[in-house]
Amino acid sequence: MRTRAQRIRRRITLGGVVALLLGVVAAVVLSVYVGNRALIAKDQLTAAQTKLTTFKSALGQPNAPSTAALYQQLQANTSKAADQVNDPVWSLYEHIPVLGPNLKAFRQTSDLIDALVRNGVGPLATAADGISVDSLKPKNGAIDIAPLKKLTPAMADIDDAITTADRSAAAIDTKDVAPQLQQPIAKLRSLLDQAAPVTHELRKVMPVLYPALGGNGTRHYLLIFQNNAEERASGGNPASMAMLVVDHGKIKLGRQGNSGDFPTYTVPPFTPSGPGNGDYSKIYTSYLSKHVTNITMTPDFPTTAKYARDMWLNAYGGKVDGVISFDPVALSYLMNATGPVTLADGTKLDSSNAVDFLLSGVYAKYTNPKIQDAVFASAAKSIFDAVTHGQGTPKAYVAQLTPMLQDQRLKMWSVRSDEEKLIMTSPMGTMLPADNTKATTVGVYNNDDSTSKMSYYMDETVDVSTNTCKPTPKYTVTAKVTNTLTLAKAYTLTPYVLAAMSKIPFGGDRQWVQLYGPVGAKLSAVYIDGQKVTWGNNLLPEYNTIYSATGEYIKRPAVQGHMYGRPVGVVSITIPAASTVTVKGVFTGGTDTSKTVAVSHTPKVRPVPVTLTQAKCG
Repeated sequence: MRTRAQRIRRRITLGGVVALLLGVVAAVVLSVYVGNRALIAKDQLTAAQTKLTTFKSALGQPNAPSTAALYQQLQANTSKAADQVNDPVWSLYEHIPVLGPNLKAFRQTSDLIDALVRNGVGPLATAADGISVDSLKPKNGAIDIAPLKKLTPAMADIDDAITTADRSAAAIDTKDVAPQLQQPIAKLRSLLDQAAPVTHELRKVMPVLYPALGGNGTRHYLLIFQNNAEERASGGNPASMAMLVVDHGKIKLGRQGNSGDFPTYTVPPFTPSGPGNGDYSKIYTSYLSKHVTNITMTPDFPTTAKYARDMWLNAYGGKVDGVISFDPVALSYLMNATGPVTLADGTKLDSSNAVDFLLSGVYAKYTNPKIQDAVFASAAKSIFDAVTHGQGTPKAYVAQLTPMLQDQRLKMWSVRSDEEKLIMTSPMGTMLPADNTKATTVGVYNNDDSTSKMSYYMDETVDVSTNTCKPTPKYTVTAKVTNTLTLAKAYTLTPYVLAAMSKIPFGGDRQWVQLYGPVGAKLSAVYIDGQKVTWGNNLLPEYNTIYSATGEYIKRPAVQGHMYGRPVGVVSITIPAASTVTVKGVFTGGTDTSKTVAVSHTPKVRPVPVTLTQAKCG
C-alpha cells in the first residue's frame, strides 16, 4: 500500500505530465493557429500581386476595367493579409528564436504593402479612373487638361506612400530570415527603389503642367528654330521664331517672325549680369547682343532665352511667358511620331528627309532668302498642325523625347521662378550644369564665323582623356572638326551656302571653337593642329593687343576667360575643303569633381562621336 507521501508525489507527477501535455497541445494548436494565419496572409498577398498587375495594366488604357473597382479588390486582399499578421498570438511568436525573425519580417512586409496600397494606390486609382493616355492626346488643336488637375494631388499621395514604404522596407531586418522570404523582400526593396525617383519627378512636374498649358490663364511661349546649317554653340542660327499661344489646353500658332524683322542693336534690350558673367564681353563681345541671329552663341540657354524674349518684345510687344528651342533634327525625331507632312510648296517631309531638305535642299531649291524663310515657316506650321490635331500616339511622342534631350536639341526657359527651377533640374534647362557634383562636365561648342550655311558639311569628333590619379586632376579635350565638302561638290553649290568672307579658301569654312573646362578648374593651354595658342585680350581685333593669337592675317584673335564658374578658351579655325583641323585644350583641377566625366557639345547636323579615356592609376 502506497503511503500518503507517495500518493501526493504521484498526483504531482501526473499533474506535471498533464500540464506538459496541455502545454504541448497548446503550443501545437497555437502553432497551427499562427501557421494558418500565415497561409491565409500569403494567399491574400499572392492574390493582391495578381490584381496589382491587372491594375497597372489598366492605368491610362482606353476601355480598361475601372481602376477604382480594381483598387477595392486589391485593398481587400492587402487589408486581410495585414489583419492576419497583426494578432496577439502572432506577436508573441515573434519572440521565439529562429521562427520569430521570419514572422516579424512577414508582418512588416504585409503592413507596408497594405499601407502603400491604401495611402498611395487608392488616391491614384480614384483620380485615374476613366482617364486614358489617349484622352490627353491633342484633338482639334486642344488638349483636355482637366485630368491633369485631378491627377496632381494623387501623384503627391503615391509619392509619399512610396517614400514611406521605401523607408519601412529598408528597416526590415532579414539577417536571420529564411531565403524563401529574403528574396521577395529584396525584390520589393528593388521595386520601391526604382519607383521612388519616378514618383519624385512626377510630383515636381505635375503641379506645373496644368498652369503651363493655360489652366490658370493664357500662356505665350516663344518658339525659336535653330538652323544647324549655320552653327551656334547651342545649335544654330535662330533666324525663325513663332509665338505659341496656349489657353486652357487650346493651342494655336500665333505670329511668326524672322531675323529680318529685328534691328541691329546698338543698345541691346538685354545685357547679362551677375555671378558667372564676369568675362562676358571678352568671350562673346558685341557679336551676340547686336544681332538676333547670334543669341545662341552661348551654351547657357537662360541667357539665350532672355535675349530672345526681350528682342521679341522690343520688335513686336505682347507677352512672353517662356522660350522653347528646337532644331530640324528634333523635328525629324518628332516626325517619327507624326508621320509625313506636306509643305505649302508641295514638298513632302518625313523623318528620313526633313534634315537634309531643311538644312541643304531648301537652299538649292530656292535662292531667295525670303522664300527660304517661308519654307521654314511652312514646315513649322505643318508639323505643329500634325501634333495639335492628334497625328501620332502619345507613346510615340514620349519615345522621341529621349533622343531630343540626350542630344540637347530641346531646351526650355520660363519667366516663373518655380517653373524655371524645375526646368533647370532637367537636360532642357541648359547645356552645362552649375557644378561638378553629379558629373564633371566639359564643353565643346562651335560658332560659325563665315556668314554661310557651310556648317551643314562640318562633322566633329570629341575625345576626352582624364587623369584623376593625382590630387589635381587633368582633363585633355580634343575636338577634330572635319569639312566633308569636296572642291568638286563646292562648285555645284549656290553662293548663299558658301563662305563669302575674305581669307577663307573656296569650299572652306571658319568657326570659333569654345572649350569649357570643369567648374573651378584652370585652363593650362590650347593647341591648334599641335601649335600652342597665344592668348589675346579680346575676340574683337580692334581691342586685341596680340594680333598673332591665332593668325594675324585673318584678324581673329584667341581669348581666354571665365564664364559660369568655368575656364573658357575661344579660338578661330579655318577648315579648307576636305580637311580636318584639331583643337586640343588642357584643363587642371576643379571644385568637388565627380569621377564621372561627361561631355556637352553643339548639337550638329550629324551625331558627334565622343570618346572618354580614363588613366589607370598604379
